[in-house]
Amino acid sequence: MPSELTTKLFNCSYLDEISLSGLFLKSKVSIFQKRCACNYSTLKKLLGSAVVQPKVTNVEYSLLKQNEMKPLEDTSAKEIHNELMNLIDLTNSKNDFKEKLADRIFEIRVKELKYIFANVSYSRLNEMKDGYKVLDKYLTFIGE
Repeated sequence: MPSELTTKLFNCSYLDEISLSGLFLKSKVSIFQKRCACNYSTLKKLLGSAVVQPKVTNVEYSLLKQNEMKPLEDTSAKEIHNELMNLIDLTNSKNDFKEKLADRIFEIRVKELKYIFANVSYSRLNEMKDGYKVLDKYLTFIGE
């Protein structure tokens, strides 16, 4: 279960308001995830959008399915919030396998987000669920 502290952070409207609890949350993210987020936010600042990325492979989608996750375009804000909380818990589990799994899933999610912003038209973005917005704000926050 996500802690009360981390829940407060994500209850902010799409992470627009960053509180002191958010700063504490940053320390719970793995170095690999911070590096991914930093790379994402740097590219976003420099280029205005993500660089074209290869589409997520079937093997990567199967890893998401094994962990009961949908593709990012079909994920709601609440679902991505729960996923991020679970990834933070896995990262801090003191189990190397779970930590590597969390990093791999995080990397897949970042890859999906880059692909969405690089290749999907704005009219298509309106049809998608809003989970990608939460992930984008979270990456920007962690990457700073």
